[in-house]
Amino acid sequence: MSSGPLRRCFPFSAVSGMDDVKKALMCAAVDDNILGVLIKGPAGTAKSVLVRSFVNMLPHADIVNVPQNVTSEDLYGGLDIEEAIMFGKTVVKGGIMQRADKNILYVDNINLFDTSIISSMLGCVESGKVIVEREGISAGYDIDTKVIATMDPAEGTLPDGMADRFDICVQSYSADDIEKRDSVILSNLEFDTDPEGFAERYSARDDSVLKKINEAKRILKDVRITASGLIRISDVCMNLKVKGHRADISVARVSKVLAALDGRTDVSDDDIKEAAVLCLLHRRRETKKERKREQPRPAGRPEDEDNAVQDTIAAESSSGSATAYKMGVIENTPDTDPEHITYDPSGDIIDLGTVAEIIGSVREKLDDMEIIEAVRLLSIGGRTGRRKEMTAKGRTGRYSGSKIPEGRVTDVAFDATVRAAAPYQRSRPNEGLSVSIRGQDIREKIRNRKDSCSFLFAVDVSGSLGRSWFMEDMKNGIKGMLMDSYVRRDKVALLTFRTGDVRISVPFTRSVESICDILENTEVGDGTPLGAALLLIREYLLNYLRKNKEERCCVVLLTDGDATDPVLEGNASTELVKIAETMRIPNTEWVVIDPTSSIWRVNYASRLSEMLGARYIRLNDLRTA
Repeated sequence: MSSGPLRRCFPFSAVSGMDDVKKALMCAAVDDNILGVLIKGPAGTAKSVLVRSFVNMLPHADIVNVPQNVTSEDLYGGLDIEEAIMFGKTVVKGGIMQRADKNILYVDNINLFDTSIISSMLGCVESGKVIVEREGISAGYDIDTKVIATMDPAEGTLPDGMADRFDICVQSYSADDIEKRDSVILSNLEFDTDPEGFAERYSARDDSVLKKINEAKRILKDVRITASGLIRISDVCMNLKVKGHRADISVARVSKVLAALDGRTDVSDDDIKEAAVLCLLHRRRETKKERKREQPRPAGRPEDEDNAVQDTIAAESSSGSATAYKMGVIENTPDTDPEHITYDPSGDIIDLGTVAEIIGSVREKLDDMEIIEAVRLLSIGGRTGRRKEMTAKGRTGRYSGSKIPEGRVTDVAFDATVRAAAPYQRSRPNEGLSVSIRGQDIREKIRNRKDSCSFLFAVDVSGSLGRSWFMEDMKNGIKGMLMDSYVRRDKVALLTFRTGDVRISVPFTRSVESICDILENTEVGDGTPLGAALLLIREYLLNYLRKNKEERCCVVLLTDGDATDPVLEGNASTELVKIAETMRIPNTEWVVIDPTSSIWRVNYASRLSEMLGARYIRLNDLRTA
């Protein structure tokens, strides 16, 4: 858990491309009200390098890392028990958040953290206050920090409510041009050879960026946004089906910062466009699929005609008003709180074509940046809501209480131990110690863990699916479900089957990457040995459950259900019925996902789900766009 800038830090201006990410970081540095920046992108696209180089460039700011195995006590600190016993004071001792005050809190791979820890941390950053409570005693401290987080979407998603707390979300990309990739290689080799000399060559550019940030901070209080500009922002958010109001507020703030970075005190339509792209990537609820279902509009009518803003304009026009929709200028004034606004009587008219153009431009840019979102695997398995907690063994899990130990103690509850010893301090010889502890005082921690499940994906790679677009949809669906399970620390395994090749391609693991790689390179073709696949599933799970007796399993079977290859000689479909009757595996649930969409064919997959007592789902129902 180190803090402070790195000694060998790649220059901010030397990072190739990444214009949106750089702009997002600069916006966060200018406005103290922008408290969170989320950077999404594949591994190896310089997300962490750029964050560290940027913070290293800022004066009076260090980067404070949050490690992945962080506990709430590591993050917020604990009560100083010795101070409490000796002097009766409630004092918070240590904590990553306390070190982050006046600095930058950096969370790498935020989507792999425990969601309760991250949600609580973001709440403290927003409120500016940390409250530490231990066994009825509470203390707290103020913090002034902001969060910069990175994540690889291929390794899991971030819950929508948590992502919404980030003002800005941007996407990083791999270079798609040979010359750009060559430039990245050359820059890194030069930096490795002579880091000081390399940094010196870019020092003037970094100084220019810092000067731009400082000038923007100086004029930000004078930047004004017209009321019609606010209407434009609201219109964009409504048309993109953004829920809540955080998005509108973030777009307004960021558009003002963008104007300040450009040395202007008036927010333009281009500022609003750029701000919308920076602030709406993680908040948009509108999908391409939904837009395709929309009825085409008559020619000559604005795309967003039935928007509430246009209704207001039409009403104003029909009443004989000389100006269809006239609003004043909204600006910050030195005499008021920056969050308050005042109206200037001189107004401007909203141009409907401009509003529609802004919406179209933002939508197009977000479409280009859109990534595959994870399908919620637990919901697919029929388990919604919060996971149950179970008593954990060993030193893993959340500390929830203490108990008198039975036998050897390996996980001491120090706070409970001190409380047990406290009443006897006057009668015991202290031997120079602040607190005298005896064997009978020792207490052991009780830890809880979230209930987990092991998922076995059984994928039909036969010719009936492999020679069509079904296979690509199946791969994307599985990847989405794997992302979701990875976030929740579930184990996953992969079984593939086609004629002559029924195998456990990947045994139970938490490595999503290995399953995705195997699936991507699996050969397809031939017939469907569905019966043989079920028998192998049964054998594999029974062996697995003998070693993991308390584990729950879920088989996710992706197939059209049309068995063609029997295990023995005879009719494959008749044989499948008998085999399905033997699939009574303890602690195991079944889900059949049908990748086909024809409604006039025999629905073999649905029949299979009935035989297995499985939940039946169509792959089409899992698509997010």
